[in-house]
Amino acid sequence: MAIFNSDLEAIVYIIIIAVSLFFINKVISFFLDKSKKVSIQQKNRIYFIIRVISVIIVIFFILEGFPSFELIDPTYKAILTGVTSTAIAFASSEIFANFMAGFVLISIGPFDIGDIVKIDTDKGIVRSISMTKVILETSDNILIVKSNSEVISSKIVNYTTKLRNIKRYVDFKKKVQSPQDKGDVRIKMKSDIANIVEKNTDLMAFFRTFSRKRNPDLHTYTFKMHLQYEKFRIKLDNIEKLCIKYKKKFGFKPRYYIIGFTSRIIVKFRILSLDTNKILGNQHKFVNDLYKIVFSHNI
Repeated sequence: MAIFNSDLEAIVYIIIIAVSLFFINKVISFFLDKSKKVSIQQKNRIYFIIRVISVIIVIFFILEGFPSFELIDPTYKAILTGVTSTAIAFASSEIFANFMAGFVLISIGPFDIGDIVKIDTDKGIVRSISMTKVILETSDNILIVKSNSEVISSKIVNYTTKLRNIKRYVDFKKKVQSPQDKGDVRIKMKSDIANIVEKNTDLMAFFRTFSRKRNPDLHTYTFKMHLQYEKFRIKLDNIEKLCIKYKKKFGFKPRYYIIGFTSRIIVKFRILSLDTNKILGNQHKFVNDLYKIVFSHNI
């Protein structure tokens, strides 16, 4: 027996139910966004569950609400149901795959909104995680849409470090340090000792800033550059000055490491910040200033 007395009544009520669920989703999202006690990962899961429940409710009322469905001859109803089911199965196979992949993403939680990640070859900030897709914003301010099934089957690298419940500087240092920081082999330069002391002091100051914030995430952005051997030491000194200049913009002085030697010297740069918008807004300017130093002929 149909839930509603007529098809017109069913249409009206289904529209009212759909609109009500839409506004309920908006209200819940508004209060969750304002809440500081709920983590981003928990918010993502709540959003996902609410959307799934809303879709199931609407589909239920559509299938059970129309009286005209009961007037169809059982034989034709079976044929119509079979044909419709087959058509829907073919049409929605990819949607269903993305939907199930969304469940896996929410359950595993390899990244959250606001994390800097690399999915396959695409690197950027996660701007949205929905039931069927993930949206990344690159450093070029380009939005990349990836289906959930594509994300699940790709290699995922998360460059964001969760610093929740870290109270000791020793634990913080272990989390933040890169493999290059932990090594004992360093290039011999006049300012070696000063650089090591400054680096540790800088890290300590950064920890004090972070410890006053609530459940922060530390975001990392890395890239490589090739420098010529000619006047390398002079250029490195200028790069050091540039990194000090960008300390205020990122909240932490960018670091650089020599990771290889070929026909040129391979230098890896590492930007750290508690705010992804600072990385997104200043990374391009930083790289442009680096290129001016690397390719300058007036040094």
